[in-house]
Amino acid sequence: MKRTLIVAGAILFLIGLLQGAIVQSFLNPRMALSAHLTAVQSGMAMMIVGAVWSAVLLNGALAKASQGAIVIGMYGLWLGLTLSAATGAAETLPIAGAGHRAAPIIETAVSTLVLGSSGLMTVGWLLFVVGLVCLRRALPRGVETERL
Repeated sequence: MKRTLIVAGAILFLIGLLQGAIVQSFLNPRMALSAHLTAVQSGMAMMIVGAVWSAVLLNGALAKASQGAIVIGMYGLWLGLTLSAATGAAETLPIAGAGHRAAPIIETAVSTLVLGSSGLMTVGWLLFVVGLVCLRRALPRGVETERL
């Protein structure tokens, strides 16, 4: 699981770096900048989660659910923002999308992707944090997590 998170994070980080080089070529460069920053920051966050995953106390199903929700949610959010930048969809993101508009079906698709991914990512992070807190409570007093 650690390796999957680290690799997924490194790939998203790389995508963000590459996207940063072409921000001005999107219909909405401001939204493309948001997508670029989201990819870079999310990629780093996933790599950090992968690096500290051994400190998480979750059973197999919850661990896989957390990992999957984080990875799918973060990639989905980046994709939604990138599609918004490419199409001009701005309904869900009015600040970065100011002055832009897309066909109703595109607006709905982008909104669904952004909101759904945000929710999924939040669930994944919640499980991850619970796993960190549970580990702390599960350890006998005086035992440090570095020994695990």
